[in-house]
Amino acid sequence: MNKVVIFGAGQTGRGYTARYLVEKNVEIVFVDQDKELIQRINQDGFFSIHFYNKDRTPFIVKKITGYHVEDDLSEVLETADMIFTAVGEQNLKNVATTIRKNWQSDRNLPQLLTCENGINPGKVLHEALVEVFEQDLNFNVSQTAVFCSTINLEQTRLDILSQNITHFPYDTDHFEGTLDFNGAEKIHDFENYLKRKIYTYNCFAGIISYLGYLKGYELFGDAANDPEILTMIDQLQESLNPSLAKYFNIPLEEQKDFSDKAMTKFKDRAIIDFCIKNGRAAKRKLGKTERIYAPYTIIRQNELDTEILPFNAAAALVYWEELQGITEPEMPSDHRKLLAELLEINEDAPYIEKTLYYYQEIKKNRESIQLLNLLNN
Repeated sequence: MNKVVIFGAGQTGRGYTARYLVEKNVEIVFVDQDKELIQRINQDGFFSIHFYNKDRTPFIVKKITGYHVEDDLSEVLETADMIFTAVGEQNLKNVATTIRKNWQSDRNLPQLLTCENGINPGKVLHEALVEVFEQDLNFNVSQTAVFCSTINLEQTRLDILSQNITHFPYDTDHFEGTLDFNGAEKIHDFENYLKRKIYTYNCFAGIISYLGYLKGYELFGDAANDPEILTMIDQLQESLNPSLAKYFNIPLEEQKDFSDKAMTKFKDRAIIDFCIKNGRAAKRKLGKTERIYAPYTIIRQNELDTEILPFNAAAALVYWEELQGITEPEMPSDHRKLLAELLEINEDAPYIEKTLYYYQEIKKNRESIQLLNLLNN
């Protein structure tokens, strides 16, 4: 492998994907819609990755160039050995369109691999490519799950601050050959693997970010150590872990261990992350396959306590409402209709009724939030 293209030069593209590639000494070509970011990449020609706990020596990512998404990418793509994405699952259709516009060859596309959060981003990209390519073109779209926290290092142009994790699980069922990254782990049935991550890690992250936002926390680690939030997550785990163990047909102790690892990571204050950042894209995260509603449906099938999840959905609505026009898009005024459309359920469904009840309670008590009091009323 000599050259790779990464769609997305943000924190995941630079801080997660590139860190594995630099160890292989390959040329990295970033493609992004942020012209200023691409300009910095080409002016500097390198950036550094530092680590939260100072438990690993920082290293430099070199041999990088950048292209704007509207540039001519035909030669870049056709000489690439692999194509990675780190753009957000909702933007993968745009990536497919860009690849199609710039693909002039009649040979097959190189191996593709998505580095996104989602239930099956590899499938999303594959279906988008099938739709935009009229010719019969063969291609493999694999995917990974991002467990590593990364943020831009303040007061620098491109540097990244990252958690020191060397773990790159990937979908081996849709990968031609073997990925020889340090920390690469072959995973079969990757869709289930991603579901488990979203219903556990992302579920907890959603609770911490939205409830932490309500309580005025800026830092994610501080919110993750808040006694009220921890009590609510502990309460949820009593229902979530046995439900997910049954759903995925795995031992309960295995799921508990997975759950505990998530909370150990989130409670580590040395990992600098932010509640608002983790809560962004609230509309997507309120969706039917996402971190709030999907675990709710699984727990409800087992007739266990689901109360924290509609409460968190209400907190997500408040987050979206208060940040619309700032970091979030405009929010429809009819919340009942909004939830029904997002979840594809009736407007009078119990989940919606509960969510809207808690939304009103949070709004009434917004100036002095007592989470456990509101939840137990």
